[in-house]
Amino acid sequence: MSAVVGLLVVALGGLIMGSGAWPFKLMRLYQFEHWWLIGMLVGLVVMPWTIVLAGCPHALQSLAQVPWPAILLGNLFSVGWGIANVLCGLCYVRIGVALTGAILAGLGVSVGALTPMIFKGSGLFQSAPDLTSPAGITVLVAVLVMLVGVTLASLAGFGRDRQRQKQQATSGGFLGGLVMTVVAGILSSFMAFVFVYSQDPIVANLSVVSPGSAIKVAVDGRPELSKEYTVADDGSVTVGQGGPVSVGGTSAAEAARRIAGRLKSGSQPVDGPVLVSTGSIPATFGVFAVGLIGGALVNVGYAVYLLSRNRSWGVLLGSGKEFLLAILIGVNFSLAVALMGKGMLLLGALGASIGFGIQQAMQMTGTQLLGFVSGEWRGVLGRPRTQMYLAIAVLIVAAAIMAYGNQLAQS
Repeated sequence: MSAVVGLLVVALGGLIMGSGAWPFKLMRLYQFEHWWLIGMLVGLVVMPWTIVLAGCPHALQSLAQVPWPAILLGNLFSVGWGIANVLCGLCYVRIGVALTGAILAGLGVSVGALTPMIFKGSGLFQSAPDLTSPAGITVLVAVLVMLVGVTLASLAGFGRDRQRQKQQATSGGFLGGLVMTVVAGILSSFMAFVFVYSQDPIVANLSVVSPGSAIKVAVDGRPELSKEYTVADDGSVTVGQGGPVSVGGTSAAEAARRIAGRLKSGSQPVDGPVLVSTGSIPATFGVFAVGLIGGALVNVGYAVYLLSRNRSWGVLLGSGKEFLLAILIGVNFSLAVALMGKGMLLLGALGASIGFGIQQAMQMTGTQLLGFVSGEWRGVLGRPRTQMYLAIAVLIVAAAIMAYGNQLAQS
């Protein structure tokens, strides 16, 4: 059931991410830099930090216990993702939207889905199967199928623009733009890597074990002990033959250390890493609050640069309606990335690869559905429309193959 919920969560996150920028289509006064500044401030800073500070007891003290390499690594990845966003905008101008989108999606999903099986992530993702395992090969097949869907979507986009006689202006050298797009495609997957490689110590320190609550315990190499336990009203929990351990009121990280210590000292010593999860939603937001500081600086900084270059700061206060719409873009973005992270954890050890792959498939699907709803395909008939329908179908098939790969990993 957890895996099914995880599939639904990452799929919903992808659909929100793909269609989450819809408010900008209602804007008449704001240009890109206006809604991007407000949206990124809300999505990367205001919303995640508000949820963490309000939802995690003693959040700042808990974050002080997180090893600094985990925070540094997450921010290095987020800077890479921020650079990808900027390069994406530049590449739209240099080589066109359709080709840029195809390369970004293709490289992004390939790197993002396959890398965690080669270089294992943190916490639960350390046990991900190898790329050469049956589950890994299934994921590889799903990525190849997804690339077919991306290609069909790109061809449909080219055909649509020809039918609507849209001349896509480009500037600068094509080869330079192509190289920039390849770099941006690789870096675009780094948003997921923030969570994959930094989430365990951040979530574990922000999560608090409450008496009477349910926690998930994972003991490395001992599947019979890895299950959900209910914490007693006195704050104790019993795992295996080690006897009760007092964990109530502690962080998940401290609870894991106490349970591991008790298992080692029991009549049948168990020597292996222990992970404890409380399922805290605010703690999931905490990964992006802490890990996306670098990405926020890049994205907000670029918007500030454009506003200063174009001398358009005064426009920000020109429309209350569009200001609110820009805030909504940020809320959509923050919600989408949090759903991606939460769904990855629910999917299990292979969740980093499967979660990102399905999220990307649904994100591309959401983008195309937004295009249909907003009238981008109005009057376009024949081969382009058929290709787009096929593209959406292929992407859904790829997501289904990903789900099957996760089932193989669990069995």
